[in-house]
Amino acid sequence: MKIIRINQSENGGSQFSDHDWTLEEGSFTPPSPAGYATTPEMRAEGVLMMHHPAGYGDDWHTAPAIVLGTVLRGAVRIQTSDMDTRILQAGGQFLACDLKGKGHRMFEVNDGPYDLALVVLKETPGEEAFLQ
Repeated sequence: MKIIRINQSENGGSQFSDHDWTLEEGSFTPPSPAGYATTPEMRAEGVLMMHHPAGYGDDWHTAPAIVLGTVLRGAVRIQTSDMDTRILQAGGQFLACDLKGKGHRMFEVNDGPYDLALVVLKETPGEEAFLQ
């Protein structure tokens, strides 16, 4: 499972890095049969759903906390301060870790609305959460 990470850069900006979640044999829902995989468990503080209407643009901002986001509907274009841009479709995930500096910005794609599920994490997932 792929995820993009929005990181703080040393110059006060932001940049992307691409990762794959580390997956292990699932044991989260016993007595479900074997055959599924899960990430390591992450501690969360809260969950919210966010709707962005058509025409909405989210200018430069930092993440208010470490946020794990999943696109539920539509598509979103995310841009970091180094002007790198990624487009995430429904099912795409991002981890916003840019808590200081210029941050990132987000825009709709194709003049359409998009919905996000946001999980506010207690801490940044460790390197063991990602394939090396």
